[in-house]
Amino acid sequence: MLIGFRKISLRSCLALRVIAVNGIVNQSTAVGNLDHKPNGNNESVEVKPFSEIPGPKGLPLIGSLLTVLKNDGYYIKKTHLYMIMNAKKYGRIHKDKMGNFDEGEEWRRFRSILDKKLLKVKDVSAYSGRMNDVITDLINYLTKKQLEDDLNGEISNLRDCLYKWSFETIGTILYNKRLGTLQDPPNPIAEKFYHSVCLMFEQSNDLAPIPPYYKYFKTKYWKDYCQLWDTMFEIAEQLINEEHQRLQQIMQDIADKSVDLRRSEELEFLPYVLLRGELNSDEIVGNIIDLMIAAVDTSANTMLWTLYILGKNPEIQEKLYQEVSNVLKKGEYPDSGAIQKMSYLRALIKETQRMYPILPGVPRFIDTDIVLAGYRIPANTRIMAGFCVMSCDESIFDEPTKFKPERWIRSPSKRRLDPYIYTAFSFGPRMCIGRRVAELQMQLLIARLISQFRVECRNTGEVGQIIRTVASPETDIRIALEPRIN
Repeated sequence: MLIGFRKISLRSCLALRVIAVNGIVNQSTAVGNLDHKPNGNNESVEVKPFSEIPGPKGLPLIGSLLTVLKNDGYYIKKTHLYMIMNAKKYGRIHKDKMGNFDEGEEWRRFRSILDKKLLKVKDVSAYSGRMNDVITDLINYLTKKQLEDDLNGEISNLRDCLYKWSFETIGTILYNKRLGTLQDPPNPIAEKFYHSVCLMFEQSNDLAPIPPYYKYFKTKYWKDYCQLWDTMFEIAEQLINEEHQRLQQIMQDIADKSVDLRRSEELEFLPYVLLRGELNSDEIVGNIIDLMIAAVDTSANTMLWTLYILGKNPEIQEKLYQEVSNVLKKGEYPDSGAIQKMSYLRALIKETQRMYPILPGVPRFIDTDIVLAGYRIPANTRIMAGFCVMSCDESIFDEPTKFKPERWIRSPSKRRLDPYIYTAFSFGPRMCIGRRVAELQMQLLIARLISQFRVECRNTGEVGQIIRTVASPETDIRIALEPRIN
């Protein structure tokens, strides 16, 4: 999910019901439920000034940074608990400060080019075949691993397996070729690329809470970290150049020179971006790296939580299996059309995202003065919708601690949930550019796995969340897959 500290329109803010706060900001961060008109012309309610919004006092310049860093960075690892604690202490709207971030506006030009191929349902649906090819490789990989591990069907280091699946899936879309991460043996370039991405995630998490002294003193850790990025850029550039050379050859071979591939609606993502000619080579590489690293751990961790829930709830698993079996014929692979007939599957993944949000919240700038929860918020303030607080709020969700996919399925007999009540991928101009791809790849994977296997979770206790760049399982999720006998 590509989510950053960005500016949003008033219209987007009106649609977003925000109820908790946290942020690392230039100004204080304010978040609350928007229940007044933006111009403040609600005569029946007294509008309080921004200065009266409650919140931790903190220290000059660094705000609450020491609070989240103490005890070995406990609240860096448990950001969701920090947000919940502050919501209980200060209320549904409060302000906080932890440092500074810069804001850029180049995204608008990039998005205008990239989202044409990644956000259109028709274009993303065309990737169903290659997504299924990667899933087939993953299932073969898991089956082989079960035999090697010899743990009575349990798969050791499932997290790594799903990271490889997610990396290979987004890679085959972004680079227009299979990388070979799940091959036996793996493609050396793909393996080097994959390990660089994984190490980058780990080291980014270690560096995030530390003041950036390492940039000026050039520590070995910082040099190693920069080398990981250099490796990722070098490999990405190599893959992109290979595709560019392939396209140049195709254009030379076209007999009918009146054919303009740049105008073709059938182009894949990378050929489309390359032939448009609106981004230079550095911009193309940078944006594709950004898309790739934003997709890998978010989708993989969501799948870990989904399998955890399925393994813990046999009745939910059986209901899902019946739905998938009713839609697909024996041995048939799902595509985007089949997924649209699986409302319970889609609701299941959305409910997983509600109970185990990958990001604690979504920060955005507001571009005009508004009133939130009775407080006047000035333009250019960074606000955050706290997903981890919203998900357990009884005023928003009925029985919020219970896993209920049915709450997301439309029915004439029950009250329809506000579509903006939970937005895992955000929405509007800043919506996650990889949303369509992420949703489809996760839906296809769960449909395939539940068709072929019974899922058993062997964790004896509840698994908590910890922040490792994104919210991840605190301990290994132990999953065993038992082949179904049809």
